[in-house]
Amino acid sequence: MANLENAEYTLYSSPFSLYSMMARHTIQLGRASSNARPPKSITLHFINHRKDKNLEEEYLKINPKGQVPAMTGNVLEQPLTDSISISLYLAENHYPALLPAEHAAVIKDLLQRFHSIYGQSFSNPNPTAEMKQYNPSPVEDLLKRTDISPEYRKLLEGKLKFHNEHNATAFHPDVVAKARSDLQTIFAEVVEHRKRSGAFGNPNEWTFGPKVGPTVLDSHFLPVVLRCIEVGSAELVPEELQRWSETMSKSPSWLKVMHGKPTRYDPSMGPLEDMLEMMSL
Repeated sequence: MANLENAEYTLYSSPFSLYSMMARHTIQLGRASSNARPPKSITLHFINHRKDKNLEEEYLKINPKGQVPAMTGNVLEQPLTDSISISLYLAENHYPALLPAEHAAVIKDLLQRFHSIYGQSFSNPNPTAEMKQYNPSPVEDLLKRTDISPEYRKLLEGKLKFHNEHNATAFHPDVVAKARSDLQTIFAEVVEHRKRSGAFGNPNEWTFGPKVGPTVLDSHFLPVVLRCIEVGSAELVPEELQRWSETMSKSPSWLKVMHGKPTRYDPSMGPLEDMLEMMSL
């Protein structure tokens, strides 16, 4: 068994990637959790997906999906290539309080159901008419180049295949309608868990109440709720979770993730690469 005390990880992340926020929030909550077994180090590596750095050959070798986040490490047999696998791995190996045994099945079920929803389907409120029919990928233009190696071309073809299977129809009206309906159902279930745990009505409490504390469900759902509200889809979010997210957006763990910034990038904020406070954990 690997010596996890000497584990050194690199988290490939982008500050305003919704799913990167989830992984970074897991780390921040985990560090402050009880019975934590912290790794030797976790280093952030900035991937500017707004400039398609996630489509460069070296990154596609790490994450063939071409998405952020991803995580590599000296104790990992292979990279972890999405936020749910990263968060569950960290909880199971370093931050056990984030995945308490009595709630683990519920947490995993809710996370898996949420992560089956295409994030773009609820994150972008204004897709063009063309995008509603087919959401294009910049990979298509890259594949038109004649100066790329066969190895890189194969990686790009794999990325395009993943895109076409998962994101190409993300803005189709039927897909968006199902995403919104599924999200509402999941949010309603989270509210029910808050009622059962005694957290309902107290926006300072995490989903499973004060005896349990934060879990990976909270690390993922806080950015989701905030994003829904920011893009004008507050009607999807029960008032209980709206009040909770407003309070928890000021929590120490979340401030270390976003430093008071919203979950959506706006050019008025300046270049991403200049946001040095967002480039470390």
